[in-house]
Amino acid sequence: MMKLTKKEIPFIGAINILNTGIFRKKVGLKEQFVYINPKMAHILGYEEDELYEIPLDEIFVDPRKLVQMEKQALKKGFLKEEDLVLRPKDHQNILCSISLAVVKDKDSDDCFVDGIIEDVAASRKTEKDFQESKELFKTVFNNSAVAIVVADQKEKIIAWNPFSEIMLGLTQQDLFNKPIKELFPVRELKKLNALSSRYKDIISDIETRVFKKDKNVLEVNLSLSRIRDNTGKVIGSIRIMHDMTKQKDAERKIKESENKIRTILDNSAIAITLTDEKERLVTWNQYTEKILGMHKGDLFQRPISSLYPSNEWEKIRGANIRQSGSSHHIETKVIRKDGKVIDVELSVNVLKDSNNKVAGSVGIMQDITKQKRAQQNLLQAKKAAEDASSAKTMFLANMSHEVRTPMNTIMGMVDLTLDTDLSEEQRDNMLTIKNAADILLGLLNDILDLSRVEAGKIQLEQIELNLRNIVQSVCKGLAVLARNKGLRLEWEVADNVPRIIFADPVRIRQVLVNLINNAIKFTFKGSIVTKVRAVSKTDSECDLEFSVADQGVGIPQNKVDKIFDVFTQADASTTRRFGGTGLGLSICRKLVEMMGGGIWVESEEFKGSTFFFTGKFKIAVGSAEVDGEESIEDALIDALPKKQLKHLSILLAEDNIVNQKIAVRMLEKRGWEVKAASNGKQVLELLDKEDFDLILMDAQMPVLDGFEATKMIRKREEASGGHIPIIALTARVMAGDRKKCLDSGMDGYVSKPIDRKKLYEAVENFFQKRKVQ
Repeated sequence: MMKLTKKEIPFIGAINILNTGIFRKKVGLKEQFVYINPKMAHILGYEEDELYEIPLDEIFVDPRKLVQMEKQALKKGFLKEEDLVLRPKDHQNILCSISLAVVKDKDSDDCFVDGIIEDVAASRKTEKDFQESKELFKTVFNNSAVAIVVADQKEKIIAWNPFSEIMLGLTQQDLFNKPIKELFPVRELKKLNALSSRYKDIISDIETRVFKKDKNVLEVNLSLSRIRDNTGKVIGSIRIMHDMTKQKDAERKIKESENKIRTILDNSAIAITLTDEKERLVTWNQYTEKILGMHKGDLFQRPISSLYPSNEWEKIRGANIRQSGSSHHIETKVIRKDGKVIDVELSVNVLKDSNNKVAGSVGIMQDITKQKRAQQNLLQAKKAAEDASSAKTMFLANMSHEVRTPMNTIMGMVDLTLDTDLSEEQRDNMLTIKNAADILLGLLNDILDLSRVEAGKIQLEQIELNLRNIVQSVCKGLAVLARNKGLRLEWEVADNVPRIIFADPVRIRQVLVNLINNAIKFTFKGSIVTKVRAVSKTDSECDLEFSVADQGVGIPQNKVDKIFDVFTQADASTTRRFGGTGLGLSICRKLVEMMGGGIWVESEEFKGSTFFFTGKFKIAVGSAEVDGEESIEDALIDALPKKQLKHLSILLAEDNIVNQKIAVRMLEKRGWEVKAASNGKQVLELLDKEDFDLILMDAQMPVLDGFEATKMIRKREEASGGHIPIIALTARVMAGDRKKCLDSGMDGYVSKPIDRKKLYEAVENFFQKRKVQ
């Protein structure tokens, strides 16, 4: 091995410190290195001495290529930067760039090849990275959804990305060399220049405006960067513009919406509050300040609980609103700044974040202090009205009792007198008295009926009845009265009317009797026709229309709407000519309305009138036939032989001596034995001494009234057994009086003034029912 000495290598010191591998070898593959510098040894991973001993084909991966490179160098004298792969000591091949120069030794005529080797792997990677970065920048630049504009030092546009053309509506010809200032309105340009003077190289997040080609203005977010050369001189600038027009429009709309909402809230006559997750007030409307008498400083961050009295806050807490999410129409109280407590109605809705955690709540408060005061006043007024109504009811009850008691005497004495031998004149006088008493009793009944209806004390019964029999019964009963005036009374029930319905037979009969009676009263010739038809019908319900048509005096058109009012008749002279108080039609209207219908009249003066009324009724499907309003039991009773009951022993309890005598005589005329008592105590004493078949019990008596006496009798019977029938014989006919009698233990009810026929029927029917049973 021939190795050059340091003296043989010129500039050995400079060569050894180069960051480039240097070597010398003789031409040919079999030759070895005659010189290597330290960098060469480092590149190959060997010690310098090792490399002088190693064959070249172990260093060069492709030795033949090295030989070819040497041949080219011999021809030209040199070879520049050819790629060659070397095999270092660790066998991790590296790509190097090699340059060769041919050198001839003057003394020996030997030919050497000097080589320069550089590891190009790192530089190639850097170059590749740079190229990739360049391509990435180009891709980003060309595909960015923002406008990127590059200007030179004279602020003229020299480059731009495609989105700039799209956003600004400009072409390449429009943009190239265009002064950048022409993109901005004058006012915005001044603002940008002012900012540029304050900042050195970068200005970001500037809200400004730019012109499109059509002179429409875009709102943009602008970033500006200056470009400087190595000396620090500004040689250009880059502007990045993001179109914010739609976003700004949306923000303006949101702002407008917020302003509208704020305007609405601030002009709402309710207090609206918003609290945070710690239940502190964070925002509110103006009415909140008004209702609480507080200002912003009083409310901001104020615990919402401090607005309520402690007991009211505990009530709100007890509602568990946070768990349920909302609660509405809570009546509570809040404390004003001046310490005054006011009534409010509160609604609360809990607000939650995306993680379903409570973020606060919205409260709506309405001042109901005036309403509560008005409600209290109404309650007081209602109580006063109820007290007045109760007083009126008591008055009517007492009046009824007080009037019916002497009426009972009058009518009883008249009936008893009519049973004696009288002259024609005497009989006519007594009948006149009886007629007047009947009219007076009818008036009393009308007044009491109206009072009960207005007080809502009448409850319609719902029992099965045959409507055809009801109509027939009413019309037959009034036919005699019509015939006496020379009138024909006719009736007709359409085929589409169900045979059996659920209704109150007493009230239907009452309305029909009133209308037909009126028709008879105001008609002097011709006929009166009563009709019933179904105006609509299903399997379970029907709407029925009743009509009563006459050929009487008729009603003037200007009076038609008033005749159903209380104490009103078509003409002031009507009372004088025909009698009556004008209560009947008013009662009819109220009863019909309770049936779910209405009442009206069609009339022409001097030609007659037709009264109509309607009602809603349930149909009794598959029920047994019922004759009129009678029950099956009543039908069985009627089938019994009408044989008078003899040898009845009756105990009469009546405190009024005159009425007592009249009742005794009435009962004795029927062949019954009667003993009288003046109060409940005497009744109990007589029952201790002897047995009776029946007791007729007055309700109002001194010492012990009929109700208490009955209860005591029933108490005794619980221990001793047995049951003596007790029938109420009373002038108490107000709503609930019948029920009160039955609830006390009585078995029946006969009202005063006593109608002999009804009294006899009540007694006889009771014993006949017992036979049926």
